[in-house]
Amino acid sequence: MSIAELNTSPNVDAVMLELEKYDLVQHALELEAYGVTIVPREKLGVSKRWASKLRSAILNTCEKRNGVKIGNYRNSKVSGEGLAKNSWYLLQEDDVFAEAALNPAALALTRWLLGQSAVLTGHTWIIKPPTSHQLNLHSDAHGIPPGGGHIAHMCNVSWLGTDYAGPEDGPTIFVPGSHHYGRATLPHEQDPSTTPFKTITLNGEAGSVAIWHGATWHGSTPRSNPGLRVTLVQVWMRLHMRPIHDWEGEVDPKLMRRFPELRRVLGEHLYPYREQNPHPERVGPFMQTGTDPFA
Repeated sequence: MSIAELNTSPNVDAVMLELEKYDLVQHALELEAYGVTIVPREKLGVSKRWASKLRSAILNTCEKRNGVKIGNYRNSKVSGEGLAKNSWYLLQEDDVFAEAALNPAALALTRWLLGQSAVLTGHTWIIKPPTSHQLNLHSDAHGIPPGGGHIAHMCNVSWLGTDYAGPEDGPTIFVPGSHHYGRATLPHEQDPSTTPFKTITLNGEAGSVAIWHGATWHGSTPRSNPGLRVTLVQVWMRLHMRPIHDWEGEVDPKLMRRFPELRRVLGEHLYPYREQNPHPERVGPFMQTGTDPFA
């Protein structure tokens, strides 16, 4: 008997049926148990040609916005700021970005984590050249304090634009099950080379999707391979994560001067995030809530 077919719980029934339809039950279990799963291109119903189209759209947009000449991604020697800046707000650049956001299989797993009200709140790229730098282990659930609930408040849905074939590609790494800890990493846990936790490496073919619970700890390792690693990062959130009012810019400065404490109680927020963060001093306090519920 399939409980989902009994139509007793419409919201979850619809998700369950989608998981079965696209053969994603194992991936849903991995999200529950480990906080991360990698869905192969075949289950997503996309071709190698589509994966190439996505990669080209990312690289072409980067070239257009930043005035860089990337050439062949396999042996490109471009590096530096030109690959990283102006990387947000991609949706209107190419239809392939909307196609990625609306992929039915990826949406099914996103809604498994976040419910039917999941909303796409951020769209950016990561283009990674050879580098000796690593990205320390961290949680993406910024602003969620320890004890913030067993549910996922947000998740990351990353389309692989190039193959993640091994450690030489400088892949993303994860601490399986860390979403169950319900907090961000502490300083002694952040360095991938010294952390007391075991990590796994993201491996997958271009056109695959890596999906992880927002509280799952992850980072990345140095890249020694030539050329570029290309990824489309989609940030999804539950609807309640969106503010009622975006006070900044809406409140009369004269009122703020008369009542200085208003600046704090109205929320000196990090979001909505812009290409250039005008308030870097807000990052620290915002991130601190991940380990201190009274921050």
